[in-house]
Amino acid sequence: MRFTKNSSGYDCTATYNGGYKREADIIREEILNTKNTEEIYDIKGKKYYISRDMALSDIPEELMPGDAVLFERGGLWRVGDREKFIVPEGVIFGAYGEGDKPKLYGSYKNYADRSLWEKESDNIWRIQLYGRNVGNVAFNETALLGVKKWHFDDLKENYDFYYDGVSEKMWLYYEGELCDDFYDIEISQRGHVLILKNNATVDNLFVGYTGSHGIDAGAQSEGVTVTNCEIAFIGGAMQFGETRFGNGIELPLGATNVTLCHNYVHQCYDAGITFQSWTSAKVDSHYHDIKIENNLIEYCTYGIEYFTTDPVRSGIYSDYKNISIRGNVIRLSGYEWSYNQRPDKWMVSHIRGGQWAWVEDCEGFCIEDNVFDCSHASIVFWWWHDEEKNYIHPESHNGLTVKNNTYYQAINADKRCMNYHINKPVYAENLEDLKAAVAQFDSAPKKIVLVEKV
Repeated sequence: MRFTKNSSGYDCTATYNGGYKREADIIREEILNTKNTEEIYDIKGKKYYISRDMALSDIPEELMPGDAVLFERGGLWRVGDREKFIVPEGVIFGAYGEGDKPKLYGSYKNYADRSLWEKESDNIWRIQLYGRNVGNVAFNETALLGVKKWHFDDLKENYDFYYDGVSEKMWLYYEGELCDDFYDIEISQRGHVLILKNNATVDNLFVGYTGSHGIDAGAQSEGVTVTNCEIAFIGGAMQFGETRFGNGIELPLGATNVTLCHNYVHQCYDAGITFQSWTSAKVDSHYHDIKIENNLIEYCTYGIEYFTTDPVRSGIYSDYKNISIRGNVIRLSGYEWSYNQRPDKWMVSHIRGGQWAWVEDCEGFCIEDNVFDCSHASIVFWWWHDEEKNYIHPESHNGLTVKNNTYYQAINADKRCMNYHINKPVYAENLEDLKAAVAQFDSAPKKIVLVEKV
């Protein structure tokens, strides 16, 4: 690799250890080397084996509940040029064979092809794209990530890029011979890689390089399962204004009987895992019987995020019942590619309860036995305060249990450790301050460690 310098938005040479690196390395290897899907799930229906030399179009159109589509390990399939790539109701998508997990990329192609680029000036490269807004650009798969700019004139440093939706062209600043210096360039445009129907299962796949969400379960989903997957380099495409997409796994507008376990999620513009609803959808949202357990989530803006509609003003009913967030390791939130590109760096957190995380009807919501390892801003961001309307929920979160979690935190420049329902930051300058901050969220923590260096 030959890099003239790092991006202003992401330092590819930075090394972060946190306080739980050794253990996280072991967990990561376990997830990346999980046994094949047939050894994990009892497949009742037909099995369709998609070898690495087959196309996605070779998947039968008429799949029945109980069937399984098994992709060969070591293979790569690009789904970006499909309008939707759906896992049908009751169907399993998984892996067979030997080697790395099968890869499903949102990026249309490897763009490290000199014939695709025009050199417009000394350091400006132009490419013609089609379809959708660009969220991020990844160079050599994991080494570097681009920095999205909103105006052409802002292209001033390596890896800065600008996408024009009218001409569907993208310009990239790079001081060097682009396609000589990189063997792989992935351009992630707006869209999800996988959309799940009810009772669908995704196991043992790599899902990445897309501008919106990696896996979207669809509104009011039931029975979906995601296990043993790697989900990475997600998001950055424009949602509205300068608000950008980017969740590894999203459960929108209600979900019941969901299992999200033993996944490795990293490098997401927004949340690693989120369950959320919003007022404009004008539907009630019920989150019942959800297990988010034993995942490793690293380098995301939020590790796990959740929020619902404003039940006071919207008249829309929402509730949480039997939510298990257990055994997860959430590390280095905010130390990822998107941090310096975000307008709201102060909201970075391992756990983010959004504007209306609070609801009256909440039972069996447990955040237990997790490890929270070094956030760039807050360990927990719990925003229950509507500043515009000066409306505050001062009550405790009935139905929520938080206990036996482990906390590692370095004192960063902001000295911010927690945010709570009254929307006031809690700062820490020493271990005693950190313990006092954690106590407001977790009355029975397992361990609290002040880390000297992230």
